[in-house]
Amino acid sequence: MMSQKRRLIVDANEQLIASCLPEFNSRVPDEEAAIDLILELQVRQGKLACRCGYEFVAAIRERYERTVKCLVCRKYTHFTVGTLYEGVRSVRARLGAVWLMDHGAVVTSTKLHQLFGIATSTGLAIINTIGLFIESLRGQSWEDVSEKIGCPNFAEIMIRRSRITGAYEHPSSVPETVSVADVDHSADEATEQYSHSEDSFDDLGDLDKKILAEISGVPVSVDVICKRVDQPAGPVGAALTMLEILGHIASAPGNFFVRLTAAKQDGAKVEFSPQLRRFIEEAIENIKAVRQGVSRKYLQLYLGAFWCHFDRDSWRVGSLMLVTLDSSLSPDRDLIVYESPLMVSVVSG
Repeated sequence: MMSQKRRLIVDANEQLIASCLPEFNSRVPDEEAAIDLILELQVRQGKLACRCGYEFVAAIRERYERTVKCLVCRKYTHFTVGTLYEGVRSVRARLGAVWLMDHGAVVTSTKLHQLFGIATSTGLAIINTIGLFIESLRGQSWEDVSEKIGCPNFAEIMIRRSRITGAYEHPSSVPETVSVADVDHSADEATEQYSHSEDSFDDLGDLDKKILAEISGVPVSVDVICKRVDQPAGPVGAALTMLEILGHIASAPGNFFVRLTAAKQDGAKVEFSPQLRRFIEEAIENIKAVRQGVSRKYLQLYLGAFWCHFDRDSWRVGSLMLVTLDSSLSPDRDLIVYESPLMVSVVSG
């Protein structure tokens, strides 16, 4: 049964969405109106320019077209290229998601399906792609004022992945080098520690425990682990992901894994700013109430999107809309190979 606090979160979010929809539906009744609004905002913000250097101070497009003609060189400019709305059919659904998030609402793929009649998978892609734009902006503008939060801080709301998806092959998830002080150097001690502290691994499944017993302070490859436990790469990869999230092991260069020391497993207390502590607590509560969980794969993107809801002083109405219209960010929008970094970093000031 949902707790009273989570019920309040859900109800408040539903009320906020309901209050935002009438204005959106009035201003953006169909796909053509959605495209018109994008063009209007780009011109108003001085974000639309031709390759010849001419900056549009006014622009008119033909119906069903996403191009405008330059008054100087007479060539056409595709004004959605590089934005959140490039090459998609359901522009209104994407614009609606941004509109709701801009007003502080937390949207889910199910809610977008209900409101705009799109597939839930499309809704999930929209939310995650918005997160990619936010991440791209953070990388350019906020790096000096952001704090890192280890993924294990969110372990209680993680959804276990069923199979490995090349996470360790993508540049965005290349693991940092593990320092000598962080690992357990004795294979015998690691095995003994495991056998004497099995009760401390109640959060692990049988395969997880079996794999953990094969990992010590000496780096071991995925291939070797698969042979030792006699399991294919899929379930082994998923188990390794969860063991890393929970702080039992760490990645080493070359797709190797090492066992963390007991001190590292217990987790040295990391002091976050008061704002970051509140952010972690609210993000976890919100995920439990509204989304019922989030995958390790898209954790970073969810937290980026949630920051729009959390920090309303910085993310005032209209801020997110401008981010999604900014083609200069050029985010990597390939969600198939995207993997959240091992450390999640969010703005603190």
